[in-house]
Amino acid sequence: MLVERYKLFKIILALFSLAVFANASELAKIYLNQGINAVEKVLEQELSKKDFWLDEIKDKNVSLGYYEENVAIVLTNKSDKIIRVYHYNNGKVEKKFIQKDVLTGLAGDKEVEGDLKTPIGFYELGKKFYPGDPYYGPFAFATTYPNVLDKTLGKTGGGIWIHGYPLDGTRLDTYKTRGCIAVQNDLLEDFNKLVADRKAYAMTEEKNKVRANHEEIAILLANLFAWKDSWQKSDIKKYLSFYDKNIFKHKNKFSYEQFAKNKERIFAKKEEKTIKFSDLSISPYPNEKNEKIFRIGFYEDYRSTNYKFKGEKVLYVKLVEDKMQILAEQ
Repeated sequence: MLVERYKLFKIILALFSLAVFANASELAKIYLNQGINAVEKVLEQELSKKDFWLDEIKDKNVSLGYYEENVAIVLTNKSDKIIRVYHYNNGKVEKKFIQKDVLTGLAGDKEVEGDLKTPIGFYELGKKFYPGDPYYGPFAFATTYPNVLDKTLGKTGGGIWIHGYPLDGTRLDTYKTRGCIAVQNDLLEDFNKLVADRKAYAMTEEKNKVRANHEEIAILLANLFAWKDSWQKSDIKKYLSFYDKNIFKHKNKFSYEQFAKNKERIFAKKEEKTIKFSDLSISPYPNEKNEKIFRIGFYEDYRSTNYKFKGEKVLYVKLVEDKMQILAEQ
């Protein structure tokens, strides 16, 4: 509760600095006449505006995304064979690690199990573990391939790791990584120290360097809160307008049509609900078509009369002009 009040206070200060309201008395009158909930609703509307977010993030480096937590991003380019580790701290990005001649799987995006390709995309990176096979070096890190977007697109396979070289000194040939990424053993402990104490992600691109800009991040943040607002108000038409009808499958199982009918039934009840988002992250998502795809993560606190949920949620979206289109969610 204290965290939410603090965030609300920060938003009020930011809005005043933007001169969104002519003077403080405007919000004060809303508070006196309608209460704090009415003030919050006014502020929620501002969160759906791109200009608010452009000002909010103007001093942040968003080339590798927007993160409210301190994170590590492990970026591998399969064409130049370089792996880099970046630390993202409060909008500042620091390069911490680099290895040239890193070994990856074959060129191209992973489509099916056994194609020996390293997936192109953006994944969570787990803590180090011991594979029990000296072929993978002293230890390894698992990625979350295939994620829900991969499954929605029909991709198969798994077991994509970042690991070391064989302990017997054998050099891995590219195809023998079977889609994994191999780091030299003498650098693996340095790598571990950089990802061990924070949330870490693995971002893998092919040739083109995939980066975000302030305009894209601001549009996505505004869209995210507009989507939340339509959800909270049970505005089914606006809510469904944020989904890609041709690709979206709910949790990779239900078609868009099934999902839409279920939501129409739920929204028709007009239940009172509150939805809070925190720990936001928006990451550029490399892909072979060079489309503007992003991974959006957040902690969701949902409360209604009949249902409560608290937990992490992830959306995979495509930016089409100024509109977010949800491709998959989990």
